[in-house]
Amino acid sequence: MWRNMLKLFDRREVVTLFAWYGISAILQGIALALMIPFLQSLYTDRTHLSQWVSVIVVLGVSIVLIDTYAMVRSYRVGVYEVCDTLLDRIAERVLKLPLGWFDEVTKAKVVNATSKQINILSHLPSLLVPKMCNAVIVPIVMALATLAISWKITAIMLIPIIPLYLVWRWMSNAITMSNLQENHSAQELSARLIEFSSLQPILRATATSENGWDPLENAMRQDRDVVLEGLKSKARPGQIFNLILNVTFAIVLAYGMSTVLGHTMSPVEYLALITVVSRMVLPLTMVGLMATEVNNSMVALQSMMEIFATPALLEPGKAQKHNGNDIELRNVSFSYENRRPVLDNISLVAPTDKITAIVGPSGVGKSTILRLVARYWDTTTGQVLIGGKNVKEIGTKNVMNAVSMVFQDVYLFDTSIKENLAIAKPDATDAELQLAARRARLDEVIKHLPDGWNTQVGPGGLRLSGGERQRVAIARAFIKDAPILLLDEITSALDGENEAAIVEVLAELTRERTALVVAHRMSTIWGAHQIIVLESTAKGARVAQCGSPQELAHVPGKFRDYIRMNDAADLPEIIGRNKW
Repeated sequence: MWRNMLKLFDRREVVTLFAWYGISAILQGIALALMIPFLQSLYTDRTHLSQWVSVIVVLGVSIVLIDTYAMVRSYRVGVYEVCDTLLDRIAERVLKLPLGWFDEVTKAKVVNATSKQINILSHLPSLLVPKMCNAVIVPIVMALATLAISWKITAIMLIPIIPLYLVWRWMSNAITMSNLQENHSAQELSARLIEFSSLQPILRATATSENGWDPLENAMRQDRDVVLEGLKSKARPGQIFNLILNVTFAIVLAYGMSTVLGHTMSPVEYLALITVVSRMVLPLTMVGLMATEVNNSMVALQSMMEIFATPALLEPGKAQKHNGNDIELRNVSFSYENRRPVLDNISLVAPTDKITAIVGPSGVGKSTILRLVARYWDTTTGQVLIGGKNVKEIGTKNVMNAVSMVFQDVYLFDTSIKENLAIAKPDATDAELQLAARRARLDEVIKHLPDGWNTQVGPGGLRLSGGERQRVAIARAFIKDAPILLLDEITSALDGENEAAIVEVLAELTRERTALVVAHRMSTIWGAHQIIVLESTAKGARVAQCGSPQELAHVPGKFRDYIRMNDAADLPEIIGRNKW
């Protein structure tokens, strides 16, 4: 935790904060230790009583002033270093990460980091750090002070240090494991609740849920059992931790009493010693109680570090300009984070002013090729070139400016259609927006909406149908007017009417552009100038065939087999088609 704090927060602020809290804890330990000579002076010779009182008062005032100053600095770290600077750093880091890094898991990680975990860490400097310093440093100082009375009692107090540390580690591991199991169980229960809600028409129609629904009830029982087991697993080490403390304290009391009875320690010394020792139990008990808070802070810090440790794409010192918009993959191999290889030595060329369609079985790596062109990732080996220049030399910003992308899953912001279109070109005029809408056939949709251009599309655009969202995405591409167009399965989930409309629009959208298309439906790809057929191998996808659809349809091979599997019509009829 200490190392991660130094990496994530301002090192000077963190060291200074720990130093002030450490000094405060040391002074508290000294002030409590001075209770021994103070009590001795109070109950025996009061000659130096006023001196001890003065020293203790000075220490008390000093502790208050130092704690106040340290608390102010801790708020500064919590507000500026955590809630402000760290949030900015996360945002800057996320903007530099490859677009391919973002999936459901990593998006959730960023959301948690900027909300829940930031909230946890904001309390770390002002609450957890001072508690930990007091819980550890104060007892150590007080234990050393008992040497002035009895080294044997000090030895007894130091013996449980190693057992306490081991139990602390056990407690931390138990909390971590329990939290993981509880989170997994909660996710399972949430999934069952959503499933139960969505299945209400079927469950009611079949009277299946009159006596309960077994999958949901099983999930609820499992979640209850996991929570209860988690409480038990976290409670056991905590109980043992407190047991060790109390047993040690009891032994100190018994040994001290024996020394008093044996006349080797005066009753006054014994009273002063027990007063100090009893004060040590409370902060040590707090160590056990803070285990969950410490664990949560460690998890939050580790999650932050994972985001910052994710390698960003290397950008060129001076971006190169590309001459032309043809796309070339030259001996490209790729795998996601050293996992199973996806592409193996792929070479292809997508010429300017031509439509190149990529076909092949599901999961073979077709969409991966589009994302490598857009530089969502960098290749493992080989090169991706635009206009003869490596995309690494062009730079991500320039690549994105040259590319328009339309994917199957279109995400729209929860605002108006007009504002969703303007995202592609913030300075676009109303005339440009209207022209793009007409070219994408979006105007037909807008005129039937209740508020026209100002219709709110809902979260993710859910108030629009899939075909309507696709038309918004295509209108964005018209507005951006980029020379390279990447289309990924944009008609696979549409009905026949919407598919026909989208295919008609694409004929215009792809004109005079370099178009790279991934599709399964023959109606979408038959008008392409070039077909790249991929096949799956143990080392990743390879190019099996390359040529025009008409040429490949007459040649026995993967594409001809693909046509037969994906279209029930006779082959001559298919060859006569030309939708684009």
